[in-house]
Amino acid sequence: MPDDPRASFGPVAANYSRAKFHTSSERLQEVIDLVRPLRGDLALDVATGTGNTAFALAPLVRRVVGLDLTREMLDVARRITTERKIENVDWVIGDACVLPFPDETFDIYVVRAAPHHFSDIDAFLSEAYRVLRPGRDAAFVDCAPPAPARDVLHEVEKRRDPSHVMSLTVDEWTARLEAAGFEVEMARARELDWDYDDWMDTMAVRPELAAELAAVIESAEGEARAQLHPERRDGKLWHAYWHCLIRAHKPD
Repeated sequence: MPDDPRASFGPVAANYSRAKFHTSSERLQEVIDLVRPLRGDLALDVATGTGNTAFALAPLVRRVVGLDLTREMLDVARRITTERKIENVDWVIGDACVLPFPDETFDIYVVRAAPHHFSDIDAFLSEAYRVLRPGRDAAFVDCAPPAPARDVLHEVEKRRDPSHVMSLTVDEWTARLEAAGFEVEMARARELDWDYDDWMDTMAVRPELAAELAAVIESAEGEARAQLHPERRDGKLWHAYWHCLIRAHKPD
């Protein structure tokens, strides 16, 4: 069984309010482009963490609800809300697989960089479909390496963060979403040049373990190595990392 995400993320919650990937305006714009928000929308940001996606949506919609399992994450989000004087965001403790909302509540559903922690993907997608209003869209963004690279990265992900369960490929995502009733309008993998040290630092990984996991990536062979193309630049490890960018539509 994977570890409880609250045990992994509680102690490092503050890191996620300033992590490169999670706060990047370019990365957040990807989510906005997927869901195409309207001014009157009620949006749900699932596994909001410290609220980065919710804050990006807030100026564009009527109201945002940010939901997360980890209280410490939401404590940071609430502090930032106060500091920035944002008035149209609410924070709710809850589980993506058992959402505490009525059917067809939200105009927009978003989840980013989190489903690989979920132990029941089908329940999570069923809940996403249930709370979304017909005729509207959901955005799913998560780590999604091609299968050979995934075989290498799975060990790294699991040892970096024991609450990691599994990354899905884009094809696996599409099949699961369609089985849940969604119409997949767009699904692609986006590759990034990944700063390994920053990735490790976000989870406060011990230097000894970070060195071991770097060796796992750098010793990759065959197709996995060609996909990851690890290299050292000024002593720092960089390698490929992928996310799916998916827009899924709930039919009328």
